Amino acid sequence: MIVCHKIAWPACLSNTIFPLIEKGWSRWQHEKPIHFFWGLGANNINEIRRCQAKGEEWWLVDLGYISNHIKRYPNPDILDVSKTYFRFCKGGLHNDLKNVSADENRLNELKDKNIFHAVDLDNYKQKAQNKNGHVLLAPSSPTVCKFMHQMNQENWVNQAANNITKNAEIRKTIRFRNKPRPGNKWYETDIRDDLNGASALVTNMSLAAVDAIVAGVPVICHKDNICSSIATTFFEKINNLNTPTKKQVTTWMAKAANCQFTLEEIGNGTAKHTIENYHNRNEQDVSTLPSVVD
Repeated sequence: MIVCHKIAWPACLSNTIFPLIEKGWSRWQHEKPIHFFWGLGANNINEIRRCQAKGEEWWLVDLGYISNHIKRYPNPDILDVSKTYFRFCKGGLHNDLKNVSADENRLNELKDKNIFHAVDLDNYKQKAQNKNGHVLLAPSSPTVCKFMHQMNQENWVNQAANNITKNAEIRKTIRFRNKPRPGNKWYETDIRDDLNGASALVTNMSLAAVDAIVAGVPVICHKDNICSSIATTFFEKINNLNTPTKKQVTTWMAKAANCQFTLEEIGNGTAKHTIENYHNRNEQDVSTLPSVVD
């Protein structure tokens, strides 16, 4: 049984996406409910906690890792449906890429569509850490901090800044960048300007980690961040961070591309088919599947 937790706000993208999930998953029948949430807004955190307490399966749907941006303000809008992807994450905010296929077909589709950061991959070069550079501290939203750490954003930022200062052999300038929103100083600015010359980017679950990886800036992030496999989760390594090789970034990006889908793919069953194949064929080598989501 599919349970889509729609958000009452008429402009919410859940009102666009969830009918497509209900259509695309129409034949995915299970005795137990399978819950779908659009982000952590409205009452979603409380509903997810109920799922966790009951041991019920839940999925988070949100904007993809490698996708065109959506218009967010004042009301959300999908500007190009063919180039906008949405991620499906089982039991978390990001996907665990360990058992995801590294097949590059979907990544190549992103390149053909000229979607950043896919097109940036061809010119990617591994760089040495700029040990004298600043650290860009880019936290997740207050809502994500509450969900992941049971603390507000300010407390997480202070904790991270203390860890940077405690572990850095060379005194580091910490530059703060919050999520761009109307009225704050980061709105309509480019994170690449803040990454220029950086020694590292530090975050918990922000997709700013993807921007940093593509820019050749090493990342320290939470173990559940989509970038954790090509980053580090330990502040103790801040003095000797490595950026991934082009091959590692390509493999990571191919896996990430296999975790996200367009609206058309959600509605026509493509997203459901790849997920269902993975769950029904755990014994199979995942590299033989065209697209696998865990």
